[in-house]
Amino acid sequence: MSLDTSFNVVGVSGGLAAHSRTSALVEFVVEQAITAMPQTADLIDTADLVPELASTLTRADATPKLEAILEKIETADLLVIGTPIAHGSYTGLLKHLLDLVTGARPGDRAAIIVATDRGDCNSLVLEHALRPLLSQLGYYTVPSAVYARDDDFVDLWVADEAVIDRARRAVREAFRVLGLQPPLNTFVSNRNSARASFWT
Repeated sequence: MSLDTSFNVVGVSGGLAAHSRTSALVEFVVEQAITAMPQTADLIDTADLVPELASTLTRADATPKLEAILEKIETADLLVIGTPIAHGSYTGLLKHLLDLVTGARPGDRAAIIVATDRGDCNSLVLEHALRPLLSQLGYYTVPSAVYARDDDFVDLWVADEAVIDRARRAVREAFRVLGLQPPLNTFVSNRNSARASFWT
């Protein structure tokens, strides 16, 4: 990717409720990818799209609002996609949204997969469910996944250092895939997060 092109980062939280731990973790990962180069950053929460998704069976049925969101996902250079673990898998809302995606545009596209749960027992959901799905859509999923338990948060802040380190490692891996210098000097402080500044 050329440094004079715009860099598009899109985060998708597949949660069932807005302002959740999942959306907080997705937002934190997206913020780690903020750089000095021209960029756009958007965050999408499926909890805010329930009316649109409920009435959309095919892409042809999508409302203008939903169509714009699908296009953002499809044209993202870096996609950060997260889900709370629901019955051992990702949520149905997230699956429905991704079923409407026709695939990433041609070229190098990277994705970081993120999940939250009460404990560790479902951490492999990221590997057997989300990773193959995103690969099928044309994204290269970076090796480091970001998994956080409920007790890794204080309120809606990511508080566990191991989770923070994994998030930053995943961003570095994504930037290497995209042929960009990882933003080693621009990682934001978790407590300096401008919460809700990007949400669509």
